[in-house]
Amino acid sequence: MDIRRAVLHGKCDLRMETATLPDVLEPSEILVRTEVSALSTGTDLGNYLGDSTYVPGAPNYPRWVGYSNAGRVLAVGSAVRTLKPGDRVFAPRPHQSHYIAKETDLLVRIPEAVSSAQASLIYLTCLGLAALRQAHYETGENIVVIGLGVIGLATVGLAKAMGASVVGVANSPIRARVAVELGASAGVLSDDPAIASAIRREFNGLDADIVVLTSNPWSTYFLALDLARYGGRVSILGFPGRGQAMPERNPLDPNPLYSKQLTLLGAGASPKVECGAGDLRFNLRRNLEYILALMATNRLDIEPLISHRIPSEHMVDAYELARQRSKDLVAAVFVWDRAE
Repeated sequence: MDIRRAVLHGKCDLRMETATLPDVLEPSEILVRTEVSALSTGTDLGNYLGDSTYVPGAPNYPRWVGYSNAGRVLAVGSAVRTLKPGDRVFAPRPHQSHYIAKETDLLVRIPEAVSSAQASLIYLTCLGLAALRQAHYETGENIVVIGLGVIGLATVGLAKAMGASVVGVANSPIRARVAVELGASAGVLSDDPAIASAIRREFNGLDADIVVLTSNPWSTYFLALDLARYGGRVSILGFPGRGQAMPERNPLDPNPLYSKQLTLLGAGASPKVECGAGDLRFNLRRNLEYILALMATNRLDIEPLISHRIPSEHMVDAYELARQRSKDLVAAVFVWDRAE
């Protein structure tokens, strides 16, 4: 069968092309039709701009783009037992209209109560969940999220659903307002000269237990160090200094790193090993299932951060908005199935 897929041929050269999938499935294979895929304004945008060297193992051009796909099972091979036609599944697959997967691949069933648009964002949300787990988050802690792109905003909603007090730090009033819609007690601007005292007011006079940093500039990295409490943790999802020269200030200056006994974490990875919960309680699959369960019970609703729903054939428009740093673009999803 013929399918459509997005292929990046070079810097800012994204093309929709046709490809062919086999007409007959192997016994262990599953055919999925994409309903919605999501744009990552971090990794995806970096690839689009010709800057993928920050991601280890990134392929050369021409290359696929995207890794957040919500679709519906069309057919299954004779040996498949875990899924059936009609089921909806999330998979970390590129932007494409259809794909064939093995039953053993990462395919996570989407509950009926969760829209495909919201489900397409769960991998990006899972990055925030991994950042909190790696920082050993405890229920009720104070969390600051710096950088309110799609990952940062999803992290705000997730942290609130997990019982945290949350403040979002944005470079745009639009993103700050969305953070409050998602459960933050406040959204503050990163250039506010009184930002530290404003955040302490939200935390009853305390500093942040955990700072989740999704932003790249050195200025926000140093802000994260300054906002963390003594013994606090800074979970780094962004790429500090990306595209910038080294700063005059030492990124590992003993003050505050040593004086506050801070822990810095390169975060975001969930174990991909498939195993029983007795061996590893939360691997990538169970983290994704946990997020979907939060969504299905309305404890987590990230629909408010979807600012753009774009037909798949026009997805380059979203990449261009992201390239231009449009503040109106919060999260973009690409609609492949017009019924969706």
